[in-house]
Amino acid sequence: MATLSIVAGVQEYIQAMVDRISGMKVLLLDEETIGIISMVFSQSDILQHEVFLVERIDADSFASQDKMRHMNAVCFLRPTNKNFLKLSQELKNPKYNEYHLFFTNVVPHMRLEPLACCDEYEVVKQVQEFFADVYAVNHDLFSLNLQSTVRLTEDQGRWTSYEESIFERIIEGLLATCLTLRMLPAIRYTDSCDLTRQIAHRLQTRIHEEQSLFETIVKAQKGEATPVLLLFDRRNDPVTPLLQQWTYQAMVHELLGMHNNIVDLKKVAKDARPELERIVMSPLQDEFFLTNLYSNFGDLGQNTRNLVEKYQKETKNTARIESIEEMQRFVDEYPEFRRMSGNVSKHVNVVSELSRIIDAYGLLEASQLEQELACSENQKEHYKSLVDLLKMAKITPMEGLRLVLLFALRYEHEYNSISQLKEQLRQKGVGDDQIGLVDQLLRYAGSQVRNSDLFQNKSFLQFAKNVVTSSFKGVENVYTQHKSHLASVVSSLAKGQLKETSYPYMQGKGSSVAPAREPPRRCVVFVVGGCTYEEARDIAELNRTLDGCRLRPSEDRMACRATPGD
Repeated sequence: MATLSIVAGVQEYIQAMVDRISGMKVLLLDEETIGIISMVFSQSDILQHEVFLVERIDADSFASQDKMRHMNAVCFLRPTNKNFLKLSQELKNPKYNEYHLFFTNVVPHMRLEPLACCDEYEVVKQVQEFFADVYAVNHDLFSLNLQSTVRLTEDQGRWTSYEESIFERIIEGLLATCLTLRMLPAIRYTDSCDLTRQIAHRLQTRIHEEQSLFETIVKAQKGEATPVLLLFDRRNDPVTPLLQQWTYQAMVHELLGMHNNIVDLKKVAKDARPELERIVMSPLQDEFFLTNLYSNFGDLGQNTRNLVEKYQKETKNTARIESIEEMQRFVDEYPEFRRMSGNVSKHVNVVSELSRIIDAYGLLEASQLEQELACSENQKEHYKSLVDLLKMAKITPMEGLRLVLLFALRYEHEYNSISQLKEQLRQKGVGDDQIGLVDQLLRYAGSQVRNSDLFQNKSFLQFAKNVVTSSFKGVENVYTQHKSHLASVVSSLAKGQLKETSYPYMQGKGSSVAPAREPPRRCVVFVVGGCTYEEARDIAELNRTLDGCRLRPSEDRMACRATPGD
């Protein structure tokens, strides 16, 4: 069967959009669609389609720009109130010769009538709905880039208009995902979570309202096992987002900061060269990054060294390289090497900066205790080790807070120990508002909320200490065998063994499809509250091992803690 790729689906929409309009084109985007496109197409890719200009329709400077009647405008916008207002203003005083309107989601008919009234010069040539409404991170991972969904877990009567808009954005993103991936799914949700039930019900209603869009999908799906969309509650596993991750993509995201595949190195590396201050780390545009997405730090160091040595041979340079520091020095000293391979230079600098941060903030020491807290039961020893770590100068206040959060989740009824650890954090300079996160986390995702015993079920968390080898001088090769709770849930789902008592099907009036009684061959898992790159790695591993079943994790945002030093 064809690979279920969210990247391919989004690319197909965007390519069809720019290819069907001839001549010189300007691409009009908004704050979100510029990110959606940049995730799947490079600037050079866009230029190959005769797109000579990219503009933000919501930019303050856009209204004052000169007319360019020799160009046709391809508008790729989310159907928001702000965008309809900007578009109406633009059509009343058009800058371009023609306008081709493509919206990322369903547009209510009542929104199009006022827009048509503004088209006095009859410059709008077509209006289409192209359902590229998510940020495709990897082929099997996408995000909605929402800031926070924590308040959605409160009673719906207390929601403000902001929470309502976040909720609707989730529904829109999931509706678009089903259409992009050409699937009409059976919807399953976390029984212990009212929010996932609300999302399931609302999404099912939206699918029923837009059933005409799914007609061809239903025909194509006939005869195959019903696809499944699983809504997973982040609160069922609050541990995984708190663990230090040791794969390349995860480390770049957490330690350097990555937004829409862009890394701003000048925020963490004060001496970064100008051409490396702002870099693209995209698995779609960078073969080395794609190959090493899930490489652990030790293997990454060795693979980077191999890459440098390969180019050394091509430049006939015999400089000896035995450490990350020597790799960095080699790249700095040979400008012809930089010119020959800016991509290799980029990765050497990134790996070097990761190594510096890991050493400077004692992340290896902290990670060992993290694994023990997550996977074993020894309250007295864990408390002693944590107090000792908090006294270490290089353990940052944020790293200390993260460890205390893990301790509180593991031993949430050890009130005295938790209280004493809060005082230790206070002495380390952590503010009271951040210390308050300990109690907030227990209210948000304590044992009273979760539908499983996260720490006792060894199929969820298997204790395995880090294995450290010395395959590369100056770099510890760290393997963590921790498997996320999500991996266990999704494995059961793919085998047709996931209990309906814990993850029931959404049924009732307007139900899109009958519940699947056989193992699905296509699954999308949406993590309400944000997923991690560790979970994406676990799903990628499951995709390699499961016979014929394709899984896609997604979330409202990437679960990420603060960068050390922030």
